[in-house]
Amino acid sequence: MQGQFQEKWKKLLLPKRYGKNEVQEIDKARSPFIMDHDRLIFSDSFRRLAGKTQVHPLSTNDHVHTRLAHSLEVASVGRGFGTRYGYFLEEKGDLPDFIEPYHIGEIVQSACLAHDIGNPPFGHAGEFAIQEWFCDEKNKLYCYGLSDSELVDFQTFDGNAQGFRVINVVENEREQGGFRLTYPTIASVVKYPRTSLEARQNGSKKFNYYQAERAFFADVFTELGLVKEEEGKTVFLRHPFSYFVEAADDICYRIIDMEDARELGILRYGEILEVFAPIWERMQIDKNRLDAMYSDRARMSYLRSLAIRVAVDDVFNVSKEKYSALMQGENILPYLDYAGEPVKAYMKNAKDCFNTIILKHPQKISIEIGSYNIYKQLLDVLIPTVHNLVCGKTPSYREERALSLMGKHILKKEYTLYEAYLVVIDFITGMTDSYATFIANQFAGSGKIF
Repeated sequence: MQGQFQEKWKKLLLPKRYGKNEVQEIDKARSPFIMDHDRLIFSDSFRRLAGKTQVHPLSTNDHVHTRLAHSLEVASVGRGFGTRYGYFLEEKGDLPDFIEPYHIGEIVQSACLAHDIGNPPFGHAGEFAIQEWFCDEKNKLYCYGLSDSELVDFQTFDGNAQGFRVINVVENEREQGGFRLTYPTIASVVKYPRTSLEARQNGSKKFNYYQAERAFFADVFTELGLVKEEEGKTVFLRHPFSYFVEAADDICYRIIDMEDARELGILRYGEILEVFAPIWERMQIDKNRLDAMYSDRARMSYLRSLAIRVAVDDVFNVSKEKYSALMQGENILPYLDYAGEPVKAYMKNAKDCFNTIILKHPQKISIEIGSYNIYKQLLDVLIPTVHNLVCGKTPSYREERALSLMGKHILKKEYTLYEAYLVVIDFITGMTDSYATFIANQFAGSGKIF
């Protein structure tokens, strides 16, 4: 029996890739979506997440999460969401004939793997450092020649937009579709389907694609039917699966932040138990098992699994309740906003714990302040170098060496100033925390050779 929204899902699940006019056939044993997963897993950008901050920069504790570990955990939770949703769609009669329920899990899992792939060294501190460099009056000279919309891309730099660029431009087939992921996977990564200028007009800094990727973004979302006219303007809609990627991320990092803080002595085990209080009964804890565990680390692992299960169950129930509204194009808030009061209270406790204790820890603050100096050192060298090159000036010896370090072959003569600056941002944001620190020290003349 065909359900009410099956035709819509045929578009939303279209297994199309960049540069391919024909729709790829689905081998049920190895679908295009699991190929997306493999392309991401084996990529340089994904591998380098092992050297990027999750919350605590340059930690020497092996138990503290990197962006890589976090992404894999989010992908695990996301796969569970997607597979359950696939069977839900099958029961509704909305799952197209060419899709199996587990394919939905593959799409969400792949999107989760990519959700942090554009994050710069030192995480959010790195985002702020780039934003402030381009807003600084002292650097105004280098902003002439950029249009307003291009400048805002840098002044409100966001790892989400950089991630969209990494998977579709930078990695693998550079400027030829990047990874060439399937359109459903690409769209599922997008949480903010708007440009930086549109975000600013709405009082936000969060956006998901640069002006440079505007045409490709429009093509993907139009092909999938994620577009509508609203008050004479074209508006792009979120892919239904992006809500699961967002929820998986939020659920994981709220718990992980506390777990890592306990490892580093920032939080005590007892303080974390207070955060869990609103969902304590729903976690159905085996008290004897908990008490018998040999360490607080083991207890945290057990409690984490139970807390994730509770939050996942709530989110999945919300996804079913909001299904018709979402499919009819209504504006839907993040799924966790609709969760039951115990889960919302738990998530609020975790957020408050992060903002009032973890975020304000002196060690974290000092390293984040230091990261600003690292970005300033990198940008102070690379942006003027590229600016002079685009303006037709003969590079000095120092500039030649800087261009060589970036990969001189990547900078094309026909690039505009905006396109050349994006290459600089690609280079810097692709660094690990330690490599960014090393190169900045080298630029300052204070680094070691090895």
